[in-house]
Amino acid sequence: MTELVLALGIYLAVVAAVSVYSRLYARTRDPVDYFIASRGLSGLTSAMTYAATTYSAFMMVGLVGLSYATGVGALAFELAYLVSTIAILATFGTRVWELSRERGYVTPTQLLRDRLGSRWATAVAVALTAVALIPYSAVQMVGPASIIAGIGGSSVDYRVAVTIAFAITLVTTLAAGVRSVAWSDAVQGVIMLSSAAAFVAWLTARTPPGALARLADAELLSPLNRFWTPYTFFAYTTPWIFFAITNPQVFQRLYLPRSRRDYVRMVVYFSVFGLVYTVIAVSVGLLARGLVELGALDLGVDLRDRAAWNRVTPSLLRYTHPALAVAVAVSILAAATSTINSIVLTVASMVSYDTVVPERYRLAVGKAVVVLFSVVIYLFALSTPAFVVDLAVASSTLLLPLLPLYIFSVYGLASRYAYVSTLAVGSPLALGLTYVKGLHLPLPKEVLVATVSVATYVVVALLDRATVGRRSQ
Repeated sequence: MTELVLALGIYLAVVAAVSVYSRLYARTRDPVDYFIASRGLSGLTSAMTYAATTYSAFMMVGLVGLSYATGVGALAFELAYLVSTIAILATFGTRVWELSRERGYVTPTQLLRDRLGSRWATAVAVALTAVALIPYSAVQMVGPASIIAGIGGSSVDYRVAVTIAFAITLVTTLAAGVRSVAWSDAVQGVIMLSSAAAFVAWLTARTPPGALARLADAELLSPLNRFWTPYTFFAYTTPWIFFAITNPQVFQRLYLPRSRRDYVRMVVYFSVFGLVYTVIAVSVGLLARGLVELGALDLGVDLRDRAAWNRVTPSLLRYTHPALAVAVAVSILAAATSTINSIVLTVASMVSYDTVVPERYRLAVGKAVVVLFSVVIYLFALSTPAFVVDLAVASSTLLLPLLPLYIFSVYGLASRYAYVSTLAVGSPLALGLTYVKGLHLPLPKEVLVATVSVATYVVVALLDRATVGRRSQ
């Protein structure tokens, strides 16, 4: 317990110091600087903030638990995300970066309003985004809270751990906006990767060769098994492969690099970070399961209870040296807070720029939204929601109706009617399929939402063009 308190104290001191130092370089009265650092970050800083924003508590809590329970299919699931994201950043993302500099975009939804032309539909998109991101944001408090409470034992209450994550969010976001968050992310990215590497090295040293045979016997080394059916794989991966487009906190990160060269560096550095971190997280889950199958560990995780998968990492840390356990706990807290900081700032910027807020009040309203949205997430997280992977996938599913809007606003086929129609059809469909249980559909609901949203946009946009063409004749 003493080690945990000391490590948290050091971590909080470092984050606070970075946040205060970043104010020396921030134009504190400029909303553009507060929300996107005046488009002036280096390639390395941009890469670290993109990676830290993307690779959240989901990885060392959710992905470890998923790998432990379901096997190597979790690696295929996460690599599908990484490969698709790199492809998106190399193509779509480059054009978004260019447009942001040409048109002065600060928020993702500004692009929609500018290219598709409906202020009210954009306000609806902002509201949809904010609601959809609440479950994913809660993951960032649930993950580190479960770790801190797990290794702290009865001396650390879960609610206290959630409150710590909440406090860090407010300190880093209110200090100097995205500049504070990005610089903190650079520090936190190093903590995340080094602690995870030490963790998997310790676990590898404890794992005898027979563990792999036990994993094979349990069908955990096959990409397709009783859990990872093609239906389940597409259900999980469909919202994830479009994460870089539909999730505004990472979309907005495309605006940050100060030059094309820095943008390319961001993509390269992020790719390396993502591959290494993914392999480490999956390896931890698989090695832990192998040790349990051999009888060398007893984690006490009921595989029939999906919410219990969250407890794999905290249960595993009880076997490590206290210093390593605390380092991993702090790394998960770092990953989580960097993600939630980015989400809160992005939602605040969208409310400030893409609703009816007057220009002179944008910064003040943005900071008020930071506090209000953080409180909402905090209250949601206190309810101790379900398995973090399920929460993350639910958020990404709710954001899928935005997919055709962003794609066609960048690559043409712009139509205000298609914009409104897609939101009107896709959003209720995504909400209903996400929260109505017991439906037996021929396709995964995630595939259905994406298909219906894209089809709605294309059909209405083509009809709109045909109508305009007839009127012009």
